[in-house]
Parts: sequence; structure tokens; C-alpha cells
Amino acid sequence: MARGQSRARVGALLILAACFLVSALIRVGEVVAALPASGDKSGLINEPASKDTKSAPAGDKDTVRAPSDVIAELRKQRELLAAREAEIVEREQQLRALNARLKDRLDQLKAERKRLEETAALVNDAAGKDVRRLAVMYGQMKPKQAAQIFDQMAPSFAAGFMSEMRPEAAALILANMAAERAYAVSLLMAGRNVERDKDAPAAADGPEE
Repeated sequence: MARGQSRARVGALLILAACFLVSALIRVGEVVAALPASGDKSGLINEPASKDTKSAPAGDKDTVRAPSDVIAELRKQRELLAAREAEIVEREQQLRALNARLKDRLDQLKAERKRLEETAALVNDAAGKDVRRLAVMYGQMKPKQAAQIFDQMAPSFAAGFMSEMRPEAAALILANMAAERAYAVSLLMAGRNVERDKDAPAAADGPEE
């Protein structure tokens, strides 16, 4: 009877052991089955991180430039500035050359103007001498002959000649000229005398001041 009870206990223990073994095997199987899923989850979790790590250098390139790129950019800017400076210097030189040419041309024009003024003064002087010579010649002619010549002249010319003559000779010629011509010449001569009277006080007052 005791043997039967011991056998029953052993059998029960074996059954319990078998149950525990089966339970353990089931748990091990569940763990093994769960391992690929956990690996996939880790892969899914780590995949964005790996992508981020791959994209990180690209972001770094956008924000932080390499020293060689910075040096190349600085050299490029320096070359542009040097070219701009050279262009400005060239334009300044061109402006200086243009100003020098304009100054030379202005000096030439001033010299030409001076020569023209001197030539005009010589011509006027020569013309004045010729007028005085003709006035003397007309004054030495007979009044009737001179009056015939003066009647053919423009009143302005006749007044110019008579202004250079002695008053007595001019008066005799006017007396023998046509009345209308003599009147016109007389008016022009009177106007010239008025102008001379206006200029005379100014010339006289100059030295006194």
C-alpha cells in the first residue's frame, strides 16, 4: 500500500514536471517568436535616426561652410574689387587726360582770340589812318568837287570823313551838297559829337580818382 502511494506521488510529480516543462517550452517559443518582431520594431525606430544621421552632413554643409569654400569666395570678392578699382582708376585717368586736352584747347582759343583782337586793332588803326588821309585829301579839294563825291556816299560814311576834317572845310562841303544829304550828314555828325561829349567827362574823371 505504501508502495502504491509512493508510485502515485512520483507519477504526480512527473506530471507536474511535465506541465512545467511544457509551460517553459511554450514561454521560450513565445520569446523566440517575439524576437523578430522586436527586431523589426527596433529597425523601424532606428531607421529615421539613421536617415537623420545621413541627412545631418547635408544640413551641416548648408549652415557651416568649409574653409576652402570661404577662402575661394573671399578671393573672388577680392578680384571683383580689384577689377572695379582698376576701372575707376582708368576712368579717372581718362578724365584727367580729357581735362588736359580741354585746357590746351581753351588756351589755344584764348591765344587765337588775342591774335584776332590784335589784328582787328591793326585793321581799325589802318582804316582810321586811311579815313584820315582821305579826309585830308577831300579837305584839300574844291568844295564843289568834294560835295559831288559826298552826295554819292552813304550819309554815315560822309559823316565819318567830315568828322576827321577841319570844321571850315567840312562846312564848305556841306554848303555845296544837296540839301537832304547835307541834313542827314549833319544829324549824324551831331550825334557823334554828342557821344564824344559823353565820353569826354568819363575819360577826364578817371585820372582824378
